[in-house]
Amino acid sequence: MSSDSDEAASRNSAGVDTHEFFLPGAGVSALLIHGLTGTPYEMRYLGERLAARGVRVRGVKLAGHAGTPEELGAAGYDNWYESVVNGLEELRQFGEPNVVVGLSMGAVLAARLAADQGEAVAGLVMLAPGFFLPASMTIMLRGARGILGSLVDRIYLFNPGGSDIHDAAARSVHPTCRLMPLSAPLKLLDLSAMVKPMLTRITQPALVMHARGDHTCPMRKNVDYVMKHLGGPEKRAVELEESYHVITVDSEKARVAGEVIEFVERFRVAPQKRAAG
Repeated sequence: MSSDSDEAASRNSAGVDTHEFFLPGAGVSALLIHGLTGTPYEMRYLGERLAARGVRVRGVKLAGHAGTPEELGAAGYDNWYESVVNGLEELRQFGEPNVVVGLSMGAVLAARLAADQGEAVAGLVMLAPGFFLPASMTIMLRGARGILGSLVDRIYLFNPGGSDIHDAAARSVHPTCRLMPLSAPLKLLDLSAMVKPMLTRITQPALVMHARGDHTCPMRKNVDYVMKHLGGPEKRAVELEESYHVITVDSEKARVAGEVIEFVERFRVAPQKRAAG
């Protein structure tokens, strides 16, 4: 196993900023949630595009992420969710509509937040939602849990390649998690199993975006399931042609940002309305 410093170096070798962020705005707020083993960096381009349009943005760092493999292994999905809830609470103090935007596992956490928080969440965006992994991966993970039991908490998987990104330049600078605790994707499976039945409680307007070439979370299975089970009448799915999984930084990131901006702008409160309220 590499040292903590080696892992940190592999994440930051390109000099990218993996810290959580807040960008000022007014009229509407957006909470951005990254994915499993990811960092706030993968939501930063989207956040900056939103902020350029006057949207207030909070990019959270999920508990255990952007650090060492051991820190990731020690965090559970309730710890991840607590990070999301805390981010929403920061935005609620402004008294304006809040839209929650999640990528991959972040989309699963965003769905849980929308179901739990009701009117506190005005709209929901799920980018490459991670409710389902490839069938072979799911079978392998469940088999490992059955055979190894609690030992899965002590096993780490080495990732020799980069992230699931089509654009070579984006992939080359993207922070990667070289060592991933085997327990992490198992916790995602558990989280997804808990959140799936909650989808019918989500009545807020929703936007779902996914790439056909996604190797991490198969598009058809995820999009079809989400669109079938979301409880609200306003829901739209957008399919991307070129990107892979991390669509917020990939070949079509500008289109992703444009779609999200258009969706978020629907909830903006006009200044005179705020004053009157």
